[in-house]
This record gives sequence, C-alpha cells and structure tokens, in this order.
Amino acid sequence: MKRVLLLFSGALLLIGCSDKNNQYKTATAVVGLCSPIALQHNETTVHLTDYFLQPHKIDSIHVPAGLTWQYNPEDSTQITLTGNTQRAYTILTAFSADAHFDILVKQSTRKPYHFAFIPGADSYNNVAIRGSFNAWNKNANTLTLEDGVYKTELLLQPGNYEYLLVLDDVDALDPNNPEKVSNGQGGYNSVLRFEDLSPEPDHVRTISVSDTGFALYLPNFGLNKDLYVFWQNEIIYPVAQNSDTIFYAIPVEAANLDRSFIRAYTGNASKTGNDLLIPLNGRTAITDASLLTRNDWEAASLYFLMIDRFKNGNTANDYTVKDSLIHPKANYFGGDIAGVTQAIQSGYFDSLGVNTVWISPVNQNPWDAWGLWDKGGLTTKFSGYHGYWPISNVLPDQRFATKTELTQFLDEAHARNKNVLLDYVANHVHASHPIYQGHKDWATDLYLPDGTLNTERWDDQRLTTWFDTFMPTLDLRRPEIVAPMTDSAMVWVTNYDFDGFRHDATKHIDELYWRVLTQKVKENVVIPQKKRVYQIGETYGSAELIASYIGSGMLDAQFDFNVYDALVGTLVDENASFNRVADVLNNSLRWYGHHHLMGNISGNQDRGRFISYASGDVSLSEDGKLAGWTREIGKPKAEAYHRLALLHAFNFAIPGIPVIYYGDEYGMPGANDPDNRRMMQFDDLDADEKALKETVENLIALRNANMALLYGSTEISVINDDVMIIHRQYFDAHVWFFLNKGTTLSEIPFSALNIGNATNLEEGPAGNIMMRIPNQGEIQIAINPNSFGTLITVKE
Repeated sequence: MKRVLLLFSGALLLIGCSDKNNQYKTATAVVGLCSPIALQHNETTVHLTDYFLQPHKIDSIHVPAGLTWQYNPEDSTQITLTGNTQRAYTILTAFSADAHFDILVKQSTRKPYHFAFIPGADSYNNVAIRGSFNAWNKNANTLTLEDGVYKTELLLQPGNYEYLLVLDDVDALDPNNPEKVSNGQGGYNSVLRFEDLSPEPDHVRTISVSDTGFALYLPNFGLNKDLYVFWQNEIIYPVAQNSDTIFYAIPVEAANLDRSFIRAYTGNASKTGNDLLIPLNGRTAITDASLLTRNDWEAASLYFLMIDRFKNGNTANDYTVKDSLIHPKANYFGGDIAGVTQAIQSGYFDSLGVNTVWISPVNQNPWDAWGLWDKGGLTTKFSGYHGYWPISNVLPDQRFATKTELTQFLDEAHARNKNVLLDYVANHVHASHPIYQGHKDWATDLYLPDGTLNTERWDDQRLTTWFDTFMPTLDLRRPEIVAPMTDSAMVWVTNYDFDGFRHDATKHIDELYWRVLTQKVKENVVIPQKKRVYQIGETYGSAELIASYIGSGMLDAQFDFNVYDALVGTLVDENASFNRVADVLNNSLRWYGHHHLMGNISGNQDRGRFISYASGDVSLSEDGKLAGWTREIGKPKAEAYHRLALLHAFNFAIPGIPVIYYGDEYGMPGANDPDNRRMMQFDDLDADEKALKETVENLIALRNANMALLYGSTEISVINDDVMIIHRQYFDAHVWFFLNKGTTLSEIPFSALNIGNATNLEEGPAGNIMMRIPNQGEIQIAINPNSFGTLITVKE
C-alpha cells in the first residue's frame, strides 16, 4: 500500500503545475462557502442575499434539468425554483459580468406517506399525530375518521421518524406499533419507518496529497455515480484518473488566499452520499493541525460557563436580591467576568485544551425577583443570575462586569489565542425593559384568540409564544422591529469584539431576523476584519426544523440535541442499543452534512447532569427540577465517571464541535435547574474527578493534533448493542474510537477496522485498548467494559 501511495503522490507532482483547468476567479462577491440549496416539494424560494452581497449584479442564472426559475415579482432579491431535479445533487450557476458561481442543489425526496390509526373499541373526538416530521406540533396533522380508521397523508423524506399520537389532547404511544425508542428524557416515542430501498452511494475519501494537488478515491466511479468537487464556489474538474482514484490540481488562484477550501459531494439518482472538506493554505492542502488558527472553526472546542456560577474575581460587585421569597439556589452566587479572566490568566483553559469560551448572557438583568416555583413543598421566586431576562440589550450587567472589565477579558482571551462566544437573547425582553415599556405593541399577544395564555406553547405557537407572563416575546416577523434589534446585537461584535454568538431560543424567532443579522455581520465584521464570526443556535425539534435555520445567509450551526438525547438514553439504559445512536447520528449527517459545525454537548443549563443520571441518583423518568429542589444529589458512583467519559469520547469522535458544560470535565453532579448550576470547583478534586478530567484533557489533545478528527470522513459501525466503532480518516491520518458500554470485555477482529491505506498504528493518548492474538491467529482489539479506546496512525 505504501508503494501505491508514493505512485499517487508522484502523479500529483506531475500534474500540479498544469493550469489548463485552473482558470477560476476568486469569488469576491460571495462571503464564505455557498451552502447547498435544499429543494422543497414543488416550489423553493432562494434568497439571493444569502449568497451574494450585491444580488442585482447577477446577470443570469442557469438551473439544472427538471427545474424552472423566476424572480419573485414582489422582491427581486428572491427567486422561485419550481419542479425537482433528476439526480440527488445537481448544480445551479449564477453569472455576473466577471465571474460565475456554482451552487449545489439537493433534490427533494419527499413522497406521500399514508398513516392510519385503528382505534379498536375506543372512540375519540379528536386524533392528531405529532413527531419529528412536523416539529412536534400537535395542530399540524389532524387525522380524519373513515370507516372506523383514522387517516392522514404525510409528506415525508425516506427515513426513520419518532412520533406520538394525540388522543383527545393527550399524548400516547401508537398501540398499533410495537416499535418504540427512548426519548432521552424518561419517556418513549413510537417509530415510523419510511424506507427507500434504492442503492446507497459509495463514500468518497481523501487518499493522497502533494504540494499543489490531491487525489480522491470513489469505488466504481462513473457507474451511475456523481462527484462534484469545488474550490470555494466554483466547480473544478479532474486532471487525471486511475481506475477509482481521481486526481485534481488546486487552482492557481488559491495561492493568493491564506485560507480557502476544497469541497466534494457524491450521490446517485436518488440518494446523497457523504461530503469532504479540505482546508488550503495557498495552493497546499493542510495536513498538519498546528497550521490551523482560531479562525478555523472546524477545529474549535467549546467550553460553556455560567458567569455567576464560575468564579468570583471581584467581590466589590457581589449582589444578592434582598427578597425572603428567593431560595439561595436561585439567587446570585457572585461569579463575574473578572473571575473568568483570572481563570484564563491561570492557564485553566490552556491546560484543558479548549480554544473557545462561551459565556452566558452578560447584558443587564433586573435587580428584583420574578417568577415562581411552587411544587414539592418548596416555594421560591428567582433572580436573574442566569442572564436570560434582559432589561438592556447593549449594556453589561454591573454585577458581572464593567465595560472596561469586559474589554480586558476579551483582550486577555484573544492574547491567549482563545475565541469568545456571547450567549445572546433576541427572542424576548423582560417586562421592565425600556423597549417594552415604550413599545408594548412590539410584543406578540399574551392571549390567543380562544382566550388561553400564549405561554410555553413551544410548538404550535413557536414564533409568538411567551416564556412567562413577565417575558414579552418580540414580534420579529416585522422589519421595523428587526432593524433596531439586530443593531443591538451588532454592538457585541463591533464595540466589544466577541467572536460570535450562541443564540437563545432560535426556533422561536422568524428567519427574517437571522437573515438581517447575518447580513450585518458580513458587512461590518467578516469583510472588513477578514474574520469568521461563528453563530450557533438553540433549537429543540426535528432535524429538518433545526436545519432550516442553517445556511449561507443564516446561522453556521445549531446544537444537535437529537444526537445528545439518543446518546443519553442509550448510555443510561443498559438494555438500550448503540443502533439507536447510529440511526440518529446518520440522520444528522444527512441533514447537516458530514462536515458541519454543529455543537455536540456534554450537557447544558436546561438538562440534569448526565453523570447523576448515569449513577442512578436521578431518573430520566422523574421531574429533574423537583429532584434538585427536594433532595441532595451527592457524589456519583464510580462507574458513572466512566459513563461520562464514554459520552465525552463520543462527542470528540464525531463530526461537529464538542461542547463541554462547565464541571462536566470532572463530573459535577446535579439534577436539573438550578441544581445543574452549582458553583464551579477548581481545587480539591478527588481521585475519580481527577481521572475524568485527565481523560477529557487527553481527548481534547488528541482532537487538536489530528486532522482526521477535524476534517476527516466518518464511518460508523455498530458491532453489537453495546459496542460502536467510529472511524475518521483524512488522507493518511486515521483515528478509530472503540466504545463499549457493556458490562463485559468486548473483542473486535482487526479485520473489522477497514484499515485501507493506514500504516503504523498505535494506541492513542485517550482511553485504553488491548491488542492481542488469540490461539486462532487473528489480531483482536479488546475493549474493557464501560470503557473506550482509540487507535491512531502515526507518521514514519
């Protein structure tokens, strides 16, 4: 194999100087990479401003066979595509006077699915279905009774969907369907399988690289298979082919750019395959992770902290709300930005290895108590210690930081090569916010037409619902409100130089807001500063809903709560199978791409601590908040630390950006809010906590140093219910993660690893495996129970 690789490299050196196919202009009219256009059923609206800074300069547009297009008569910055394509992937090309831009178009695969529910002897006044296909909206699909059977037609893409029936407004599993899966939060959902039995596309892989070229490997290339390769936003073509190996030269224009990208997509007539992403430094593909910078967000690792609960660095700004009705757990603890700065200066984040710190909202919150908890014999109000009740969108909270302290914090982080994300609240304001006091008509209606409160209606009223009666939701469907509110958000990336946002309550905000904000970010920060501003959203819902907020003109990513919930349910339940995790993960790769920037969380401020679930100290089936209020959740069992290490390992193995919720690096216990928001512990860690923290440090170090974990292709293998293998590969760099959630030693034949062009294998710095040769002769990889291990390639 080594000899073959040398021949490939030689071929690349011979073709690397050829300019014949390299007449590509730098895409100066586009910011970043054009995300694929995902066709909808029959008609698709394309916002040209998502892609082009000056869409009026587009002279003409060429669409692939099967589609027609026209300008929106009411908005010349939009076009409507009608029809569907004849292949899974095709190309739309836009022409201007001096350049052209190729944008990938993804075929719509929606088809009618006839769903039926047989009620038996029971009768209902109203039957509906809600699930991952309709954003869990109980009002989206009402069933009609015909001849004793409730029926509806769903328009679905092939895949697996979770759902519940709504029987007279009560959620229920489908009694006609025995297949169900854990929802990761103590309950179960029924499973609907809509299969497409057509052939799967082969995966394309990187195989070899030279100074100015590279080679890709695609089995049976040309046999009803499509391969589209881009440099930036223009198609490039092969310069040579040797059987299943295709050679490309990197365009000469790439020499003028410090960073540009090669992308590759494969598919066939009806199914998309995987995709590749190769970062370039000039005309050279980057194969050494040390050449990446903090502007390369694919290499980011996030650490999320709540300011008030992290570190008290300035006791002069300490403040607690003087109200006897507030339980101490719901009041201020004293953490501040000065404390976070001290943690940076002490090297805490350096030693951990993360390069991005995400802080909870820093803007001013009310000084008094609001809200009410009255359950389980405990009654309390709440302070705004968490930061999600803004009474100013542009001023830092005096209890957290002065303007000077905030600037010093950002300067210190950047000096140490760290990015900082700001948690920003756009959906709502606190009732005492001057905006609401002066413009109450800017808020949506608190009461619905039927007289019911429009609070916590997350699905059926997702763009208008209030979080509570004292938190008005702004009507961000109205341009006159979007304009000033996006200006407020821009303050934090212009005046204060934050590197991006974590956006709260993303799905409750209309797309108009995200498009206007992202356009302002491009024009005011990305272009003048040549800086990638990262925006990640928070949406609970289906992959389709989550993906609808991601793209060139909107957000870069969202958190993948669906993968997290599947993983939590599988790791907590000894009888659950890794097949469930693989199904959900593969679905995410189909929706977000194989090289997405989605956040893979260890936990967050709205979930109970995983380690306490894994320990059995809190049950997924109970009210986690009530548990935190009514009993002390103590030190987890020893095996729970290994379980949390498995969760961390999974997050660092898969595509996307790993996100550590503060305290999860050592195993902070806790039930749900506010018990999952205890004060950070820096010192006096016990042996279990120290061992887990060291494991996390090793995982981060492995990922930081290995291009396969940052830009590699992904293969997922489920050996049995308890054992999963994740293989990442980027040119000659390979990493295998072996995860064993079972209670016994698991042995895997070496032949199951799909070694390919990998040579010189050794155990990685994270986890542990054993390699041995049984009496029968074949090498076995042995993984200890409740454990994980890594195997990596090393250079000669």
